[in-house]
Amino acid sequence: MSELIYLKEKASNYSVLIVEDSTHIQKQMKNFLGKLFKEVYLAENGLVGLEVFKEKKPHVILTDLTMPEMDGYEFVEELLKVSPKSKIIVVSAHGYEENIIKFKNMGVVGFIQKPVDFTYLVKSLIKAIDKLESELISSNSKDIVFENKTLEKLNDIKKSGEKIELVNSFKGLPFVHVAFISNMTSNTISIQTEPIQVKAIRYEKSTILEVDGLFIQATLYDYNEKNQELIFKDFIELDISENSIREFTVGPDELFNASVFYNSERFSYEPVAISNKSILFETNHFDESFNIDDEVDIVIGFSTVYTAAYENEIRHKERLSCSGKVLKIIHLPHSLTKIVCSLELSLGNKKILEKYIYQREMNIIKEFKELKFNL
Repeated sequence: MSELIYLKEKASNYSVLIVEDSTHIQKQMKNFLGKLFKEVYLAENGLVGLEVFKEKKPHVILTDLTMPEMDGYEFVEELLKVSPKSKIIVVSAHGYEENIIKFKNMGVVGFIQKPVDFTYLVKSLIKAIDKLESELISSNSKDIVFENKTLEKLNDIKKSGEKIELVNSFKGLPFVHVAFISNMTSNTISIQTEPIQVKAIRYEKSTILEVDGLFIQATLYDYNEKNQELIFKDFIELDISENSIREFTVGPDELFNASVFYNSERFSYEPVAISNKSILFETNHFDESFNIDDEVDIVIGFSTVYTAAYENEIRHKERLSCSGKVLKIIHLPHSLTKIVCSLELSLGNKKILEKYIYQREMNIIKEFKELKFNL
């Protein structure tokens, strides 16, 4: 979504005041902003600007500095006395460093040099409206009674402005992007993030929120296509580490197979994720034959593709054997057990497995790009 389209969607609910003594610039700004904002008000100097503000209560104010009767400096000072949280953008030819620092310290959202760069103006307006909406949400959330302690923690995170990362995967391939909480109710949160992360979340129908060492699993409840906004519910705090959540590289293909050998017995569990250091199995028939820290032998089989002469591809069947150790045994509902084993591969075998993982990643990325959802 382009910044101009994003601004148009946001600004359509708000009003803007232009304080400018040049009728030519007034007209130019009104023509541009009139296509974006719900209402556009005009004032030829700071004195009139104050009167218009008190009557109309515009959400965003753009002001020049050099004007008759009351200049922009005095206008900003007087306006902030009346409305300390006003979202003000200064538009002036006098972009001296001391002016910029002074207005920044006063809480002015942006300073734009004339002649106006409309790309930068769009960025400044987005910043102003985002700040306005953030303050409105923060104010409204004070009255919300949250369903549980996890939602209270998320509300504190939203108010503090801490960075949140969302962790997802597609067939083992990890997706991690920064996000922000845009809204909250007593039992849901709304989140906006990068489109590629949105796609991964819609595939998994859940995500893991990570902030400052806290991991929270959330279920996708709804999706707003227009705003690229995800709504989550059912939050569970996870007792895991960052290393464990990003431990594996890919999910193997249907031809990949693996077996665990312990005390001369063979166990054929379902391999569900693989890296060059460890492998994850799942089974519904674990009989406690071995325990955490037990030494095991592991045999894995898969195919890799090599390019021969004239760009012909040759598929080569690989079979690797190595020792390992049982790192984790996780018992889940419905008799499901997850088993994590380390892979202590020789240098040569490690390179072969890494080639498979790389080729598998490329195939998964292609599948992910072709992934479609019904609207």
